[in-house]
Amino acid sequence: MVTNFSSTFLSERNLYKVVKQLLSDEGIRLKKKLSQTFLIDREELEYISNKVKESAPNYCCVVEVGAGIGNLTSYVAALNSDKIVIAIEVDKRFAKILKALQEEFPNIDIVIGDALKIIPSMRGCSIVIGNLPYHITSSLLVTIAKSSFDLALITVQKEVAERIVSKAGDKSYGKITVFLQHLFEVNYIKTIPQYKFYPKPCVDSAVILLKRKKSYDTIAQLLEHLIKCLFSFRRKTVGKAIKNCLKGFRISELYRFQEIWKKRVYQLSVEELEKIAYIIANQKTRK
Repeated sequence: MVTNFSSTFLSERNLYKVVKQLLSDEGIRLKKKLSQTFLIDREELEYISNKVKESAPNYCCVVEVGAGIGNLTSYVAALNSDKIVIAIEVDKRFAKILKALQEEFPNIDIVIGDALKIIPSMRGCSIVIGNLPYHITSSLLVTIAKSSFDLALITVQKEVAERIVSKAGDKSYGKITVFLQHLFEVNYIKTIPQYKFYPKPCVDSAVILLKRKKSYDTIAQLLEHLIKCLFSFRRKTVGKAIKNCLKGFRISELYRFQEIWKKRVYQLSVEELEKIAYIIANQKTRK
């Protein structure tokens, strides 16, 4: 019986039993290939939901990626009654559960479909939330970055979160770091231990907050292609990597940045990579 699920979920302390019983009653066996795991810690769910309210007090619409059984959906809807919560879920087996939530919360709207295909067409919503499925985390991050969202409050693998907030020269510093830090102010909010999820994943997770600085424009597009090539020569000197990646461009214009020429690619800061992208853009404009 799913109709009273959300009210039970919001009041019950032992969410492990609630979630396990719900899945059993509905005859749903979770799929590893879809990275299906649910946050079952009430304090963490309340924290994230209150963080939505704190981070986006004037926004009227929230998009949730990977709603699943509606564990986070319920809390966000209950604690943000002034906002419409558009819950996206790719697995049709959860539709019945989510529609029951919709009957209890008039501010929930359910969309059954692939978030990777749906997000690019979303307009009018400024914040996206969700526990991103591990197997498509990178793809979702890029899709979100290219969208019109101003804020993203998302849960990812701790390792991914550390990569996103890393600095030039760090072992985890890479393409996704540069791309997201070009477009957003990135903040590591908190770690969520693996035991707070069901089924328990193999790694800890982390909540991160991305605040939009720039839109995905021609410079961001150029930077995206540039770092894709440069970081394939991650440990090469910048001079050697640039010669391989910028064939057809007058790289002599970069010689005035002698301080970066002998660095390794992974040592280049976001600002230095942005400078290179702007120089390339100016060359294209003059052609």
